[in-house]
Amino acid sequence: MKLDRIVLRHVRNLVSIDLAPDGGLNIIAGPNAAGKSNLCEAIYYAAKGWPLKGERQRDLISWDQSEALLEFSLSGDHIRLHLNGSARAKTIELNHEKKSQSELSALLRVLLFTPDELQVIKGSPEQRRRFLDRSIADLHRTYKHTLLEYEQILRRKSALLRSERPNMDLLDVYDEELSERGARLVAQRRSYLHKINEKLSQHYQQISDQTSQLRAHYETALSQNDDLQRDLAQLLAKARRAELRRRQALVGPQRDDLRFDLNEHDVKRFGSQGEQKSVLCALLLTQVELHYERFHDYPILILDDVLSELDRARTQRLLQLLPKNLQIFLTHTASTDEEMPSELRRGARRLYLITAGQITEKL
Repeated sequence: MKLDRIVLRHVRNLVSIDLAPDGGLNIIAGPNAAGKSNLCEAIYYAAKGWPLKGERQRDLISWDQSEALLEFSLSGDHIRLHLNGSARAKTIELNHEKKSQSELSALLRVLLFTPDELQVIKGSPEQRRRFLDRSIADLHRTYKHTLLEYEQILRRKSALLRSERPNMDLLDVYDEELSERGARLVAQRRSYLHKINEKLSQHYQQISDQTSQLRAHYETALSQNDDLQRDLAQLLAKARRAELRRRQALVGPQRDDLRFDLNEHDVKRFGSQGEQKSVLCALLLTQVELHYERFHDYPILILDDVLSELDRARTQRLLQLLPKNLQIFLTHTASTDEEMPSELRRGARRLYLITAGQITEKL
C-alpha cells in the first residue's frame, strides 16, 4: 500500500500542497508550528475519520476558509474528501463514486506513532483500552461494530442505574446483552494479545540489544474458562446490588486493563524511560507485522515527532528494523536539510521542508 500523490487545499495552515511521496522513507522537516503534523493529520484523518487535534471536522479547515480538499492517489485508486465547514458536511469519493468512511478506512490503512503513544505505558487504563480497541478494530472491522453496540447498551444501563426507580426487568435485558457482546470483546482482546506476545520479546531484544523477555497481559475479572458469556453474566448478577447502590456499572470489559511485563516486572511501575520507549518500538514493529499477516500488505506508517521521545540510537534501529518496502512519513524539527542528522538524511528517499505551510522538496 503506497500513497503516490497527496494534494491538500486549505487544510489547517497548509494552503496548497501537491507532492509525490516515495514508497519508502519520506521525511517532513521544519520548525515547530510549520505544518509538519498537519500533513500527517490529513493522511490520518482520511484513513480514520477523526482529527488528531480537536474534535471538530471544522478544525481541519483553514481558519479563513469554509472548505477544504484532500486528495490522494493510493496504488492506482483516487481518493477525494471534500469538507464543507459551513454545512458541517463531508463528501468521500473513491474513483469518483461516493463512499462511506468505513469503506475508505478499509482501503486506506494507517498506523500512527507519536509521543502520545507513551500513554499506552504510562497513562490510565482507559488510554490502554482505547489503544487495544483501535488496534484490534484496524485488523477486524467486526470488532468495532461489537464495541459500538456494547458501548451503546452500557450507556443505556448507566442511565437506568442513575434513575430514581430502575426497572429490574430492563436491567436484566441490558445485562444479558452486555454479557453476550462483552464476552466477544474479551475473547478478541485475548486473541490479539496472544498474537502480540508471539513477536513482542524478539522485537524488544532487537531494539534494546538486550535479552529481556517482554510480555503483554490482559487484566480482567473474568476467568480463563471458555464460557466467557456465562462468567460475565454471573459477575453482573453478583454486582447488581453494588451497582444499584453506587448508581454505576461496575463490571465488564470497560473496566479491564493492559499491562506490559519486562522480565516479570511491570514496565509502568518499574521500567526506566528508555525501557518504556523500547517497549513502544517493539509494539510498533509487532503491529506492522500483524497488519501484513492479516492483509498481505503493509499499512502506511506515520512517525510524527518521535525523535522528541526516542534517542538517535533507538530511532536508527527502529528504521533499520522496519520493512524496506513500507511507506513511512517521519517528521523532524530541522529547519534546513543541513540540520538533518546524517543517518536520517542517508536513509530518506524524499526530504521535504515545510515553512509556514509551504512545502519544498529537497531530495
